Amino acid sequence: MQENNEILQDKQSVTIKVLKAISALILIIAFLGTIAFFSFNWAFSALVHTRKEQPVPDLTNKNIDTALDLLANVNLAMKKAGEEYQPDIPAGSVIRQLPPAGILVREGKVVRVWVSQGKESVEVPDLTSMPLRDAEFALKQANLEVGNTDTAYSVEIEKGNIISQTPAPLTLVVKGEKIDLVVSNGAPNGGTILVPDFRHKKFAEASNWASNNNIEISVSEDPASFFPSGTVLSQKPEMDEEIKAGETLKLIISSNKEVMGEKLHRIHYELPQGKNDNRVRIILIDNLGEKEILNEYKQAGSKIDLNIPYGGEATVRIYVDGILVRQKELK
Repeated sequence: MQENNEILQDKQSVTIKVLKAISALILIIAFLGTIAFFSFNWAFSALVHTRKEQPVPDLTNKNIDTALDLLANVNLAMKKAGEEYQPDIPAGSVIRQLPPAGILVREGKVVRVWVSQGKESVEVPDLTSMPLRDAEFALKQANLEVGNTDTAYSVEIEKGNIISQTPAPLTLVVKGEKIDLVVSNGAPNGGTILVPDFRHKKFAEASNWASNNNIEISVSEDPASFFPSGTVLSQKPEMDEEIKAGETLKLIISSNKEVMGEKLHRIHYELPQGKNDNRVRIILIDNLGEKEILNEYKQAGSKIDLNIPYGGEATVRIYVDGILVRQKELK
């Protein structure tokens, strides 16, 4: 029993000695860490405070390259803090800085700058066929203004609606720019002849109109056209341009001949009603590859009627404003 007590006392003594040794080691490490920390801070502080003080140069209205050179000359650095539209300062130039110009700072200091993106650009909305009042509202919504407003007769555009605009739809312009408009006076009175839109229509329709209005016709053929033979591809004068009796309407028509095994598919699609024109794109994919049949703006509510040739199995896709609205498999 006495022997067991002696063994227990020896174990407790050893444990106490180990704990004391560990505590001492921890204290030594903490002491050395504190000395190292303060030594580092002292050395770093001494290093920083040995750097020269330099006045911050004025970077405003300077382009980035020039601003970097000015800072490098006084051993300062730059960081771009942001970009902003600023119509009075060229794109890529400094709008403001922090610290401001003239402040004394140590060499190595980082100067934050805000850079101009120049004048803000916006996309011109498509106003064609819109009533004038709606067009004015659309321009206001796009942060644009109405410029000069002229009038003209039109056989295609309803009276009071927009015939054309300058700049053209989808053009990028500076925010606040003025857009010139031409407003329809409706169909002209007797004596004035305006050319209808014959594109993608049969030559016979243009021929009948020309005969009824004493207009000559000049025809050029395009054998490489994808459209069926006799389809009007382009015209001069264009839609709603004036032409006088005895003058010539120039047409380019397709002379594509149907080949053995070629079929025709009639596309009939009616655009939804609305205030804005729609960009319509029609694609045909057949054994000859992918072909673009149509890519143009059409008045809301208008109808599309086209006969297109294809060989073997094919797919027709109709996109309106970039959205696939119809797909049909042909056999």
